[in-house]
Amino acid sequence: MGEGTVKPVRVGEGLYEYTTKAGLVRYKASIKHHDKYYRKCGFPTISKARKWRQSRVGAIADGRLFPEQEQKRKHAEAAPKALTIADYARTWMGACEAKGLKHTTLKRYRGILDEHVLPAFGPLPLSAVDRTKVRELVGHLNTKGLKPKTIKNVVLGVSAMYSEAIEDGLVNHNPALRPSKLIQVPKRGERVEVFTHEEERLVLQTAQEKCPHYYPFILCLFRTGLREGEAVALRPEDLDLNHRYMLIQRNFTAGRMSDTPKSRKRRTVDLSQDLITVLRETLVVREAEAMLQGVPREGWLFPATQGGIIRSNNFRDRVWKPLLKAAGLPYRWVHATRHTFATRMIMGGANLVYVQKQLGHSSIQITVDLYTHWIERSERKTVLEVDRLVGQPEEDGCTPGCTQAEVNVKGIDIKRE
Repeated sequence: MGEGTVKPVRVGEGLYEYTTKAGLVRYKASIKHHDKYYRKCGFPTISKARKWRQSRVGAIADGRLFPEQEQKRKHAEAAPKALTIADYARTWMGACEAKGLKHTTLKRYRGILDEHVLPAFGPLPLSAVDRTKVRELVGHLNTKGLKPKTIKNVVLGVSAMYSEAIEDGLVNHNPALRPSKLIQVPKRGERVEVFTHEEERLVLQTAQEKCPHYYPFILCLFRTGLREGEAVALRPEDLDLNHRYMLIQRNFTAGRMSDTPKSRKRRTVDLSQDLITVLRETLVVREAEAMLQGVPREGWLFPATQGGIIRSNNFRDRVWKPLLKAAGLPYRWVHATRHTFATRMIMGGANLVYVQKQLGHSSIQITVDLYTHWIERSERKTVLEVDRLVGQPEEDGCTPGCTQAEVNVKGIDIKRE
């Protein structure tokens, strides 16, 4: 009430009478506009208060009510609302789809947004997220027990979104650049899980006994280093057993079939003799069974037990996990067969470029980074670095100071060069 000591008494529409501390009777006028009340006190007579109020009511129609406040309101209404992370995330995902990114990449981005980014940053303006907030997010995810690689993928997702926002002219900085500065991820080669020779033999032997239907599929994974999605997408016509290779031109992952492998390039993969023998026998038996039953031959090279394509989750839960348990081995994901193939080849002295092409890596650098630990073991197995102090005569393509390991495994020193 401010000026009065007695509660104001309504004496008309928008008019109130009150008594000041000095005992004087005064009047107050009140008017509502845009859901907000405007009041003026201190009128000596009710007629003056009414006159002021009527003048204000008349000014409403002309838009002249409290000009400075009206101006402020109009500016507030005209000013665009700050674009939030949640708003831009939808725009960014639409742009990613328009670019034709693989559905697995889109699925990963959606998961990163829904599970980690939007709960932390969703309501914030796009320009409000700085390096400190990204560092806080990393700390929060680390507290939750997420693996370093998962946290790094989250930061990379945020970085990709902000790179797009910079191109759109919405922000001028990317707070998630250089994720390695925010979180330390172990070197890739140090995290590769493989089966030993004895473990591989045990897995294959147990597969023949416990799940013979899937034995050719599992042998193929160990002998070719294919990604699981590439192997399940194989068809019999992709094989050339006479020339000992198969054509890799599809990939089945996250429930969808892609007409190219992960690297988007088709490739041929050489086949070992024992795998060729098993594939020949499998195709002959399958052809005979189809003729006896009077049904078409199965379209996939490695079908599921009941027919159709092998589904990753079903294979892992119903075949792979029970298989490792029956063999008395700790669980390793199916992808460990790919790493096993690669490390066998490297330790056997295979040309590193050949290993890269077999695996379908888009560059030799990926192969080097991923298997650095095994490459170094392969080098050490042949010669110690200190032996380079002694010059060697040129022989079999070696120059003085060059080891035979460097001839056998080309590209091994790419990073050092």
